[in-house]
Amino acid sequence: MEEPSVLDFLKKKIDPRNWGKRLEDLYPQLSETDIVEEIETKPEESPAEDVVREKEKAPFQFPWKTLAALFLALVAQRMLEPTSRNVLAAVMLYAASLGLIVLAVLKKEWSAPDIPAREIKVMGTEVRPWPFFLFIPVALLAFIELRDNRFTALNLFLWLVAIVLGIAAFWKNEKKIDPKSLFTKIGDFLRNPRINIHISAFSLLVIAVFLVGAYFHFTKLTTVPFDMTSDHAEKILDINDILHGTYPLFFARNGGREPIEFYLCAALVKWFGTSLDFITLKLAMGLAFMVGLIFVYKLGKEMGNRWTGLLAMLFLGFASWTNIITRIGLRLVLYPVFTAIVLYFLLRGFRRSNRNDFVLAGIFLGLGLLGYSAFRVVPLVVVLAILIFVLHQKDKEKRKEAWWALGIMIIFAFVLAMPLIHFAIQYPDAFGYRTLSRITSTENQITGSIVGVFFSNVWNALRMPFFDDGSTWVIAVTNRPALDVITAAMYFVGLAMVVVRWIKTRHWQDMFMVLSIPVLMLPSIMALAFPNENPSLSRAGGAIIPIIIIAMIGFQSLLTSLWSKCRSYFGKGLVVIVALGLVLLSARQNYDLYFNQYNTQYANSTWNTRQIGEVCKGYIDSVGTPDTCYVVGLAYWVDTRLVSMVAGYPTLDNAIWPKDIQTTLDDPRGKMFIVQADQADALALLKSLYPDGFSTLHASNIPGRSFIAYQVPPQVEAK
Repeated sequence: MEEPSVLDFLKKKIDPRNWGKRLEDLYPQLSETDIVEEIETKPEESPAEDVVREKEKAPFQFPWKTLAALFLALVAQRMLEPTSRNVLAAVMLYAASLGLIVLAVLKKEWSAPDIPAREIKVMGTEVRPWPFFLFIPVALLAFIELRDNRFTALNLFLWLVAIVLGIAAFWKNEKKIDPKSLFTKIGDFLRNPRINIHISAFSLLVIAVFLVGAYFHFTKLTTVPFDMTSDHAEKILDINDILHGTYPLFFARNGGREPIEFYLCAALVKWFGTSLDFITLKLAMGLAFMVGLIFVYKLGKEMGNRWTGLLAMLFLGFASWTNIITRIGLRLVLYPVFTAIVLYFLLRGFRRSNRNDFVLAGIFLGLGLLGYSAFRVVPLVVVLAILIFVLHQKDKEKRKEAWWALGIMIIFAFVLAMPLIHFAIQYPDAFGYRTLSRITSTENQITGSIVGVFFSNVWNALRMPFFDDGSTWVIAVTNRPALDVITAAMYFVGLAMVVVRWIKTRHWQDMFMVLSIPVLMLPSIMALAFPNENPSLSRAGGAIIPIIIIAMIGFQSLLTSLWSKCRSYFGKGLVVIVALGLVLLSARQNYDLYFNQYNTQYANSTWNTRQIGEVCKGYIDSVGTPDTCYVVGLAYWVDTRLVSMVAGYPTLDNAIWPKDIQTTLDDPRGKMFIVQADQADALALLKSLYPDGFSTLHASNIPGRSFIAYQVPPQVEAK
């Protein structure tokens, strides 16, 4: 029988009565052998060729759901800005954006980047016996010697030896070094010394992004912020103690502080010649932040790929949140810095089943405890990670490895934090006072139900990135979202994408990253006796790390999905323009938030101690002496210690109350008295006691900041 034509076949397929029928049903005259031969005569196509062919044939589908979800999220967050706040409309738009995100994912229009695959290998539990047996007594002896709140040559030596022995006992050498081959390579290099450096285009991009972060954290460092507060006075006194031979484990001033910042600043002053002032405080914390920024890039790669890490480093580098808590010069930024490092080694350790990563995670966990008190919650975050990892594992051996990894981290964290732990045991009241004063009624009575206050604090902390960062002017552009419009919208998108990815793949890292945020906010949430101090960008500072990673997962998934839908250079160019536009808008708002809004707010809230101190310094360096330059005291005015510090005398405090001015009459030397411009009674008293003196008004652009320098020449006779 004649073989059916293509036209005959199409007619039969178009007929609704034949829908769903097989080829042999349509043409019973063809034998099964004929059909098989027809199929076998077709040329084979590789899966890749088939995918390309299908993509070329598939009609272009405009990604309207993705773009609409982005647009609605951006508009929703814009409505939460203080200048145009409409909470109900914002919630509705965010809900609509979430619906479109889910729809786009279901329609395979939008997908999140996958997490790097885990390496299949055994971590191992072997320990080198001799270093381990030496490690235990040396660590015990170091712990005993780290007493009386002071570092000594002996306890510092024992502490460092214990750390080295611990690393020698637990570190696993993954690559065996052949001494003969090593000496051969060294000899070849000495005979023909040369170094080949290969830098890819992406590496140059990473360097450029790193420099963007450096620009935001070091530009205008001498002037923004300008004046110090009383907290800075306490820190400079602590650093001065180190420079003069006192080496505390824990600094008891101002409620007690951990030691890392003070020793870092002392090193900058002693070894690099920086001055003992506000700039050194800011410089030290800026350098610490830049180290943390490197690990944010690495952590982003662990949660996605190199683009996730690059975007995380970029957005964190110019974020006003981190810029504020870094450049204030206090130890606040050490919380997110050490959090990023610990999380990176923790996640990498589980991915690679590498014991060395857990050793490093434990080391930095212990060091973080020596940085800032809010970091004390990070051990809970590590335990949370272990629990979530174990719950996601079906392999019994992997669960055992997780508990072994936790044990390693506890050992090294304990050893590194021994100075602080011994101090806490020996002086529990001094160590825990600051924390207990916030959690209990030690300093301020808790009003209402503790449970009610706790959950209210949780709600206020969780909405902080989108809505309100609190009212503490030192560490926030007050009563506005902690994140800029772009980053906050991407954080919302990222949360949705991470949850979707967890539902699809059950990656334990996704659940951990989301749940770590409220735990890292606990130092702020637990201000039960001072709920007005919550939310706090400093005490919740560690949460910025998972927040920014999740936000960049959202941003990268958006860009990748749009890029994959474009089939022309024009379309891909539009995606690049959209990406650059969003980055520039975010950077611009963050620049304005810090260098304009925050700087103005800070200047209006601090006293001009630097201006007063520079006037005093000019007088001392010319005709006066340090102990004859007085600041006339007035309630709620300048911290007179700061004036002396700016003048170059950190331990001097020449405050004098009006009633005590008369006691200076017996001193025949020249004098200078600094008086607030509105302090008419004190100025009148000076004129009556020293009629030959003369006054100079030093004006300020900020109301209430002007002051008068009343200078008295030598040998003035009193009336």
